[in-house]
Amino acid sequence: MLTFPKRKSLVLSTTLTLSLLFLCVIAVMVWTLYNEQKNAAFNDFRDVGEKLRAQAQVSSPLIDPIAEAYANKKTPAADDVTKLQNLLSAMTDPDQITNAYYMSTNKFEKDGEQNLITMIQSSQSSAGSNDNGTDYPLDDVFLDSYNRVMAGESVLTEPYSDDIGTWISYLAPIKDEDGQIVAMFGLDFDYGKVKHNLSSLLWKAIGIGGFAAVLAIGILFFLIRMAIRPLRLLAATAQEAAKGNLTITLPITSSNEIGQAASSFNEMIQSLRELTGSIKKTSYEVTESSLHLKEISDQTANATQEITVAIQSVASGTELQLRSSQESGRAMTEMAIGIQRITESSAAVSDLSFHTTEQAVEGEQAISRTLQQMKTMELGVFTAVDTMQELQVSSGKIGEILGLIADVANQTNLLALNASIEAARAGEHGRGFAVVALEIRKLAERSKTSSDDVREILQAIETQTSEAASKLIISAEEARAVTELTEATGVSFRTILSSVKQVSELIQEVSAACQQMSASSQQIAATLEEQTRIADTSSSHSHHVAAASEEQLASVEEVARASEQLRSMASKLSEAVSKFELE
Repeated sequence: MLTFPKRKSLVLSTTLTLSLLFLCVIAVMVWTLYNEQKNAAFNDFRDVGEKLRAQAQVSSPLIDPIAEAYANKKTPAADDVTKLQNLLSAMTDPDQITNAYYMSTNKFEKDGEQNLITMIQSSQSSAGSNDNGTDYPLDDVFLDSYNRVMAGESVLTEPYSDDIGTWISYLAPIKDEDGQIVAMFGLDFDYGKVKHNLSSLLWKAIGIGGFAAVLAIGILFFLIRMAIRPLRLLAATAQEAAKGNLTITLPITSSNEIGQAASSFNEMIQSLRELTGSIKKTSYEVTESSLHLKEISDQTANATQEITVAIQSVASGTELQLRSSQESGRAMTEMAIGIQRITESSAAVSDLSFHTTEQAVEGEQAISRTLQQMKTMELGVFTAVDTMQELQVSSGKIGEILGLIADVANQTNLLALNASIEAARAGEHGRGFAVVALEIRKLAERSKTSSDDVREILQAIETQTSEAASKLIISAEEARAVTELTEATGVSFRTILSSVKQVSELIQEVSAACQQMSASSQQIAATLEEQTRIADTSSSHSHHVAAASEEQLASVEEVARASEQLRSMASKLSEAVSKFELE
């Protein structure tokens, strides 16, 4: 399995992997094409040999006396030799068959080698000689083929070379009317030319395949880069937002799942921007109110201290205490109003934080749905690949059946040819049979042509099926890359959701502190009312007023501590939201 470093670009790693797959597929296709052409050449050699063997078999009555003459070391009849030599010469051509010949069936040993007599050969043989009755030494390849011919088989030898070139020979037995083998018929094919043609075809296929691979890899690289660009931008923007930059937005260029995720992300950023702005504003107001409250608390403490001194001065300080109590009442009223404003602002920020949390959850759910759809698409693509491969196997089986049909057509053609020869020998009595044999031969040729056409169509279907399977595998790899990017985006969404929840918890703490301050201010107000009533009633209640003053002083100190705590929490809140950029 191919692996790449984690820091390498997904586009580059995917393209390299698919490039290797392309090269492997092209190499297999080129090698398959080369072998098919090579096998086709061998099949042509065999088909031509079978057809010419049928013609050579017709002349078996002339071969028997010639073979007997050579066996008895006599000179055969010149007319018979000329007829057979003309027949063999008609079988040769300069491009394919370089020599045709009849050999004796009786081998003999000469100079430590097994030999056969070349009874008759074409007028111009591959060796440049047209001598008949010469000895032909048998090498191991030819000796093995001779043994198979004597067993009744027709043989296509393995390629062999000599000083002139490289050859493949077709050997077949020639039988008399009693079924006895009287000679061995042979054809020499110029395999050197075939190898040259196959090599040229191989290099052409390599060149075309290489060009197609480079073109396909370039197109594939461009398509993968274009498909992954929106997710890469979404991941980078989410990371930037997680660092605190809330001024960014994603461009929405499509309405698919990626476009919906980008839209949800923009809505979430907008909500976070509004929430952060409200929090900054509220934290500033809380800080200002806490400072004002601290000043009021200090003033109240001073007034309470003065009230205590006045009480110790008995009646003369009662009027001063009353005025101080009234001043404290007004201060507490202002403080209560400020606390009420803080409470209302905290409630508004809390509602906005809750709404933002809901939108962040919806964004995370959209990412999860997108991830599930991408996995479903990936599974569907792999299923389609399996179906394409099954179709390719079925096409191969149909091709084998068509091969059998083509073989039957060839056999029928040979039978029709033999029938034509027999009809010609029969003269007028066989003329009708010759017409029938001609029609059968035409039907056989049409059957072979049709089966070859169907085989070409099936090969084209098999090639297209292989290409479709390769493209589906590419689509599956692309879907897998999109799934990984979607998972990374989901992680960023969850990070943002965690930050929103932390801000919401801080807001709840601020709201609780405001409620505590409100309760304290109400308690102070009640104390001031009681203190005023005592001052109005009589100076005789100075001892009770002193006790109330001490209680008031303690309450004021508690308010001072609460205001200091509120200022500290406001500072923490300001620090928490300061990392977010809004403009």
